[in-house]
Amino acid sequence: MSIAARNIIVRVVRNRMASGEKFEDIIKSYPKLTKENIKEIEEVL
Repeated sequence: MSIAARNIIVRVVRNRMASGEKFEDIIKSYPKLTKENIKEIEEVL
């Protein structure tokens, strides 16, 4: 995943978490993310 794509997803996930959603539920709505991508996103958050 490119840095730009990761940053966009991180921003979206951060906003959704601020609205009260759980990380696990948010990630389920992105089925094409690999386990490595999810780990990378978690590290940034």
